Amino acid sequence: MSANDIVLVIVSGLGVIHGLFLSIFLWIYTKGNSLSNKLLSLLLIVLSFRVGKSVFLEFAEQLDIKLIFTGLGTIMAIGPLFYLFAQSCVQKAKPFNNLNLTHFIPAVAGVCFGLWLTESDLETLPIWVFVTLFLTYYLHFIIYLVISVLYTRKHKSELNQDVYKLLRLLFYALLAIWVAYVLNLFDDTVPYIVGPVLYSVVAYVVSFEVIRQGYLDKIDQTKYKTTPASEEQIDQLFHRALKVVVEEAQYANPELSLKSLSEAVHASPQMVSMAINQKSEKNFNGFVNTYRIQEATRLLQDSRYNNLTIAAIAFEVGFNSISSFNTAFKNQTGQTPQTYRKQLTK
Repeated sequence: MSANDIVLVIVSGLGVIHGLFLSIFLWIYTKGNSLSNKLLSLLLIVLSFRVGKSVFLEFAEQLDIKLIFTGLGTIMAIGPLFYLFAQSCVQKAKPFNNLNLTHFIPAVAGVCFGLWLTESDLETLPIWVFVTLFLTYYLHFIIYLVISVLYTRKHKSELNQDVYKLLRLLFYALLAIWVAYVLNLFDDTVPYIVGPVLYSVVAYVVSFEVIRQGYLDKIDQTKYKTTPASEEQIDQLFHRALKVVVEEAQYANPELSLKSLSEAVHASPQMVSMAINQKSEKNFNGFVNTYRIQEATRLLQDSRYNNLTIAAIAFEVGFNSISSFNTAFKNQTGQTPQTYRKQLTK
């Protein structure tokens, strides 16, 4: 091994070790949002494993095919972990539920395929299988990154500005790693070790910024501590919002948004969001969904609506998708709408 190779191994290897130590620190860190810390910890573990595999692949004499493809399969856990981390930053008090685990089904399938694969399969399986695999792995990664950044921008008004900066920083860091690994597919042009080295650089830069800015401690903070509003003003604003949402039944309007509610109560979106957060201890979506689900349970209990499907009830109370209705209903009642209705008919 040449001196250059030794330097590359040290640089890339230190990035992996740094990521693992940082993940342990985040897992046991007691400040900030515990769920967010653990999701970020798991994201670092997956990245460290994925990059560690690349380091071995570049410099080891021979690497087991199972380890190679298992490492590739874990790529499909990176996007979901970042998306759920973004969600946890927005929905601070929302617990992790079993439905979130469905995001990891592709990653489990990818890892299982890697464990099943043997050396002989490389010669017997057609090339299109592996082309499809690589496209699936990297498209899955980038699609989740895009979904995550769109979700973050949509809820920007509900986020502490520093937390929004953290999410944006992590997005660009993961995007850079994605680009490096996609370029690695063209190994004749871009050396494979570029991916691990870039990860090391990203790991140190992101860690430095997170510590310097104190981002982790701010995830659980509200964004309104410096907003000049008295308790009486907040209380009045909340009751105006409550009147529009509940008494005027605007919760049933699928087009209701923080912006439209703000216009209805003649206040800024930041002020309305602050009032809802402080008085209901929920974000805007959680606040509105509370009344949508209350109305949904009333309709399900009323025999006059027995002919309505679950989907029809979801749209009737203001939801614009069945999946969001099912998720909100289960979060609030502990049951799916179908189970709730079946129990009523017993």
